[in-house]
Amino acid sequence: MLNVLKKFPKPTHLKVNKWRGLFLFILLVFLLASLVAIVKVEHQIRALETQYYNVLKQGLKANEESGRLRLEKEYLTAPARVEYIAKTELNMTRDKSNFQVIYIAQPLPERKDGMRELMGE
Repeated sequence: MLNVLKKFPKPTHLKVNKWRGLFLFILLVFLLASLVAIVKVEHQIRALETQYYNVLKQGLKANEESGRLRLEKEYLTAPARVEYIAKTELNMTRDKSNFQVIYIAQPLPERKDGMRELMGE
């Protein structure tokens, strides 16, 4: 049987290209690594997009809540409402003893000689 194998010549193309297989293997490893990296990056992008939209949704809810609270504050602190609660629930009244009445008189008309005329004289 060994004689039969010795009769056939060894293929020369394998000796010349013995590094071709290693090079092909390295290329396949790089190809598979890049494919795995692409899938991983796409997964991270989807996770970040989901996180971004959740935060955006929370921001919109917070903005809506802020507007609602501002309206409620304006309603609760309206001067007419505060005065009504002070009168009805707290029985508060305005103290009118400290009021002062100020009358502003009109200026006297000028005469031609620079003196002011007295009204009624």
